[in-house]
Amino acid sequence: MLVYSYLFFELLALITAVFQFSNSRQTIYKYFIPYLTFIVIYEIGSLLNWFSIDHKNLWIANITMTLSFLFYSWFLLKLIKTSYFKNWIKRVIVLSSFCSLVNMAWIQGFWKLNTITILLQFGIIISITCFYFYELMNYSEKVLFIIKLPDFWLNTGLLFFCLSEFLFFSAFAYMAYKNNYAYHLLFFVISNVANAILYSCLTVSFLCFNKTRRLLH
Repeated sequence: MLVYSYLFFELLALITAVFQFSNSRQTIYKYFIPYLTFIVIYEIGSLLNWFSIDHKNLWIANITMTLSFLFYSWFLLKLIKTSYFKNWIKRVIVLSSFCSLVNMAWIQGFWKLNTITILLQFGIIISITCFYFYELMNYSEKVLFIIKLPDFWLNTGLLFFCLSEFLFFSAFAYMAYKNNYAYHLLFFVISNVANAILYSCLTVSFLCFNKTRRLLH
């Protein structure tokens, strides 16, 4: 059961987002509720083989990874303030989305894990989170308690998650593409830790809205 512990953290983040909706409904964090609902359904469906076609479900993993990339990149784009950064990020997102479709259609294919796309998308998310931290350190006009900032926890979770996954897929991309059994054993361990960090940070970011409201009053 420890192999599937990531589902606990995803459910915890979803439940927290729902309970905090009254505090976050005026922010873009409200969109995490439908997104996390989709992720939980995908994870449960994968465990129960809802998406299995010819004993393979990598096609839905490709789609989910792309949708997750689009969601997080759009979300992070909203947090970036510098126009120069925002313009370049928009172009990179559009270009990477086009490259992902090309890869899925003609290079690695729809039915195999698109490791090239995964590495590209993780690399972009890592870059955007670095832009966020750069702005946070250099352009803040007031004293901030960063541990009370939802954006800080979101970007921290994403940075650790994407960096660990990027390094993992960089090392084992060929094994992942070939659906090697040894790769799955490694993936379960590293993915569980990475997901625990990401969704724990997301949970904390939702809880920060209570503190933010108290500070504003």
